[in-house]
Amino acid sequence: MSQAFFCLLLLLCLDPGSTSRGDTVVVTSSGPIQGKHIMTESGMVTAFLGIPYAEPPVGELRFQKPRPHQPWSHILEATSFANSCYQESSDPYRYNQVLDSDPIPSVSEDCLFLNIWVPYPLPMGPAAVLVWIHGGGFFMGTGSYDKSLLAATENIIVASLNYRLGALGFLALPPGAPGNAGLWDQHLALHWLKDNIAAFGGDPTRLTLGGQSAGSASVGFHLLSPVSQPVFAQATLQSGAAISPWAWVSPEEAKARGRHLGQMLGCAENDDKGVVNCLQRKDPGEVMRKLPGTEPRNLITTIFVPTTDGEFLPDDPRNLLEARSFPLKPILTGFTTEEGTLFLMDNAPGLSISNESLINHKQLLQGLRLVAPKASQCAIQAAAFLYTLGNNGKERYRNAMVKAAGDHMFLCSVAEVATQMAKAGSPVFAYVFTHHPPYAGAPDWIGATHCAELPYMVGNILSLTRSNLTDPEAEKILSQRVMRYWGQFVRTGSPNEENAQDWPIFTGQNFFRIDIEGSEAKEMSPTLYCGIWDWLEPRDSEMEDIPTSGISGNQ
Repeated sequence: MSQAFFCLLLLLCLDPGSTSRGDTVVVTSSGPIQGKHIMTESGMVTAFLGIPYAEPPVGELRFQKPRPHQPWSHILEATSFANSCYQESSDPYRYNQVLDSDPIPSVSEDCLFLNIWVPYPLPMGPAAVLVWIHGGGFFMGTGSYDKSLLAATENIIVASLNYRLGALGFLALPPGAPGNAGLWDQHLALHWLKDNIAAFGGDPTRLTLGGQSAGSASVGFHLLSPVSQPVFAQATLQSGAAISPWAWVSPEEAKARGRHLGQMLGCAENDDKGVVNCLQRKDPGEVMRKLPGTEPRNLITTIFVPTTDGEFLPDDPRNLLEARSFPLKPILTGFTTEEGTLFLMDNAPGLSISNESLINHKQLLQGLRLVAPKASQCAIQAAAFLYTLGNNGKERYRNAMVKAAGDHMFLCSVAEVATQMAKAGSPVFAYVFTHHPPYAGAPDWIGATHCAELPYMVGNILSLTRSNLTDPEAEKILSQRVMRYWGQFVRTGSPNEENAQDWPIFTGQNFFRIDIEGSEAKEMSPTLYCGIWDWLEPRDSEMEDIPTSGISGNQ
């Protein structure tokens, strides 16, 4: 059973039993749009699906900034999801390898669409809006997951969007391919929503930008980008940050990867512009199929990702964060306790979903090499000692590997962003989600994996796990609680109910624990070992004095 099985279950939003109840037409700056009514267990919503916000990025527009879609005069029927952005089906993380049917609509380069779910009838006064950016490592995923139940339950408008992925979205060989096309896609969609959401009954001054994993890192880039900062009021960042080790590469590295791709596809031109012109003529399938060979794979292989371009990102995101180059906005952010398990299963030595994975010390060292491929042998040994300190149980090496992987890939960077923004004066609310969803066939040791909070946030946990529930009422109550936290934050900038302070503002240690047994602020931070990662994974500029020989691992 593949590791992708679990994240897929968590990401997949099944249809809650929608039925058409007539349709509605909204007039936007692009033209009139016809949606459809959908019934959920919490009430009716009006769904507008597959709204084009940009011209198809094909031909000479491949790798370029998106162009706003030309207006239309006819009524656009927006009653079903449109194309998802191109992603190669041979990718090992691809959804259709772990499902009998592929939940992603047909993929195409013509994919720049957005979706909107509006409570019906509308709330009194303009409604607050959540704009959701999907995850997927910048190389997979789609905005075509149902958010109707969240909109109906919390009486907020929810929107989602597609953006270009992989090399099609993040090739950076300026000036021919300026880079960050996928971020510019998100930016254009966000602008379209700000300009038009009032026509749907929304409040353009109360746009919350949210995302998970690569979507969360994207939100982080928008928080640091001078071109995006004025467009939204607040943000939610779940299990990902602009400074996460997989989320950004330097312009030099981005160019090297782009040139390598060109060589692999026979685009051996004398200049970068010629390489781009050649790549624009290639079939998108050729471009995407070459991605896995561009560099050795480790736990998270994100090859074409955001980079500094001088416009959207004027500097290294860490420099922008440390310089406090961001406005003070309310922030809701956090992670799950076992972020690392999803990426370790079937990748790290000895870890498998089919057993307890009681690995030994040697396998721990090999796994840590996967987590930190640049680290010295001394650093790997030190990390193994630190992460097993005080734990003498038979599962100590497995737990150490899971914790180290989660810290490095997600927890430490998310916590650092939360701390920096809180110190700057932003009201930050930080959580740690600790509940292990009851998925069939999943051993308890995998814990609260990457993505675990998502089905509780959108309200479809009972649909996903109905065959393996021991206490469905408790699961439903947890989901209602999580939806209320997120909905309240979107409406007010705080997850707390009026005149309540159950969830305190973050001060650097007090993460709010969300669990099926209840929620409370915990003074003991889950990021105690984050300091070691500056030593384990130094920046490129610090690598000259660091020995790189050490324990070999499967990279």
